[in-house]
Amino acid sequence: MKIAKFNSRSRVIDAIRGLTIILMIFFHFSFDLYNFGFLKIDIIREPFWYALPRLIVFLFLFAVGMSLTLAHQDKINWQAFWKRFLKISAFALLISLVTYILFPDNWIYFGTLHAIALISIMTLPFLKKPNLSLALALLLFIPSIFFDKNIPWFSLPHSSWDYIAPFPWLGASLLGIFAVHKGIYLLGIPDNRLVRSLNFLGRHSLFIYLIHQPILFGAVYLFRQFIK
Repeated sequence: MKIAKFNSRSRVIDAIRGLTIILMIFFHFSFDLYNFGFLKIDIIREPFWYALPRLIVFLFLFAVGMSLTLAHQDKINWQAFWKRFLKISAFALLISLVTYILFPDNWIYFGTLHAIALISIMTLPFLKKPNLSLALALLLFIPSIFFDKNIPWFSLPHSSWDYIAPFPWLGASLLGIFAVHKGIYLLGIPDNRLVRSLNFLGRHSLFIYLIHQPILFGAVYLFRQFIK
């Protein structure tokens, strides 16, 4: 299938990113309230709180597969790819460094940005192979969902605040490739205030990702100190 041309960005992809940003802020704010004793939730056993962060990761990486397919539909623009890769990798390393200093028992060594950087490279050979992408995605997700079996990935002894192994999550980006080839990014969405707001959040998703948790964590921490 020939992929239709698009102007700069897909509104569908930005809307997906924008929705994901909202879900992420909601989850992290809830987690911060839980961490400081303001909210009682069971992150592991309650289905909603177990599923929500996994949905967020899926949507982020699904959008990665879609955007890479659109950005490199004729041939891979290596200059643009490496520029984006290095920027994401630099921020990933910064998150590792900052969390190592502030939270040495829970520092992030392979979180969301680390996974996005690596999976972006792993996705490249499949950009023009939607059927193979779908098959591999199913091979990754079905054993993970039903049997809790994944291809091993390295882990450190400590519990990280954020840990996103490439398996099975590579499958989300592969599904993004399949979705683009099936024309999902061309779906009509209304041009209203809500969609425009989601598009705005989607266009600035990396910046929001980087600043939202320090702001939320700091605000809850200061409030906790204030009411002591």
